Amino acid sequence: MTASESTLAAPAGTRAAAAAEPKLGPWLVVAATVFNLGLCYINTRGWAVITNAPIIICELAIISGGIFVIRSNISGVAIRITAIAVMWELCAWMINPGLDLEILHDLAIMYIFYKVGTLTSIQTGNRTLWIVMGIVLAFGFMEWKLQARFEQAFNIWSYYVNKGAIPAGTVNLSGTDLYASGVRGTAASRTFFPSLFGPHRVSSVFLEPTSLGNFAALAFAWCMSTSCGKLWSRALLFVLAICCFILPDSRFASTTCMIMFVLGFVSFARSRLVVFLMPVLVMLALTIEGALHEIPGVLPAIITDDFPGRLLFSGRLLGYWDLPQWLGLDVSPVYTEDTGYAYFVNNLGLPLALYLLAVFAAFKPRSREAARFKAMISVYYATALCIGASVFSIKTAALLWFLYGTTNSVARLRARVPPNEPSRAAGSITLPYAGEGQSA
Repeated sequence: MTASESTLAAPAGTRAAAAAEPKLGPWLVVAATVFNLGLCYINTRGWAVITNAPIIICELAIISGGIFVIRSNISGVAIRITAIAVMWELCAWMINPGLDLEILHDLAIMYIFYKVGTLTSIQTGNRTLWIVMGIVLAFGFMEWKLQARFEQAFNIWSYYVNKGAIPAGTVNLSGTDLYASGVRGTAASRTFFPSLFGPHRVSSVFLEPTSLGNFAALAFAWCMSTSCGKLWSRALLFVLAICCFILPDSRFASTTCMIMFVLGFVSFARSRLVVFLMPVLVMLALTIEGALHEIPGVLPAIITDDFPGRLLFSGRLLGYWDLPQWLGLDVSPVYTEDTGYAYFVNNLGLPLALYLLAVFAAFKPRSREAARFKAMISVYYATALCIGASVFSIKTAALLWFLYGTTNSVARLRARVPPNEPSRAAGSITLPYAGEGQSA
């Protein structure tokens, strides 16, 4: 029985659920991208004071929706890896109560939305990216051209104060209702088109410029990895991705996109060994650089709040650590939110972090697009983790891992199933992950 015959033979209720699931997945991704904007609007209008609780409820609802979509496709390998990660984290937490267990939530987003993506086609992934791109640019240009009206509808400063991301007593020196990093010090300090944008850094639906830069990088990665649609639409998506790092004046995104562009033409960059080594070598280089610039007796801190300064802070913090911090058995003496490598390693422990990276790198891609996009993901994380942990936010992480899932879509595998091979029917194809994909 083929996949299509299996679907037709199923009961009506099962067929309806199967038809609804692929449609639900993309809208969960869109919801993950924009729900913070909706909550900010509610907070600004005074309909409710939005603290962390409503945000957590919304995230859990979106994640639960993702689990519902993939409920019949969670692999045994994923369950075993999850058990290893949870047991490791609980044991480390008993030794180090300062461990941030939210890292497990971050890992769950990666797997859940990856699996959601595998249940849809790469064309659906491309359409979803276009939908998100349209929403992002619509609100982005509104924020740029109608800044006063945008702030009246979305008081971002108040939203972040209420949810605790900005301390209540912090003085707002920008003179706006944007996020703290939404304004450069002076117009001249902006990298891209300072005369056009002034000091304003657009954040659009993400409410903070950093996440818009992350979105720009992952959209550029998609353009470098896939060839969905007509040539003019692919060229336009390239241009729009570039616009998305110009609007927030994202130096990180522009640098990352240049690296992606160069490596996109180098075939060995797509090897599984290189995918594994890129983040490791960048973290090692940062650590060495930080150790060479260590100031004895002084805790690492951001001395200059620019790209080189953030890199130096990341390296100094990693170089300052002792073995317990590297193993996740002792809390970092300095906060880790502004350096992603420190956040990831200190909350997982280096052995588990390397193991999970190896699982990602070792998985055999199911298509050329998947191999290219996986290499782009490695570049994205290798660079983004140098300056912050925002890549783990559901605002962009859900879209990233959904898109990667679509490049490994089981839909294309179903299309190749010979009708006279019952052992390769839909039931044996919808499960592959990590090691299981080889049988497909």
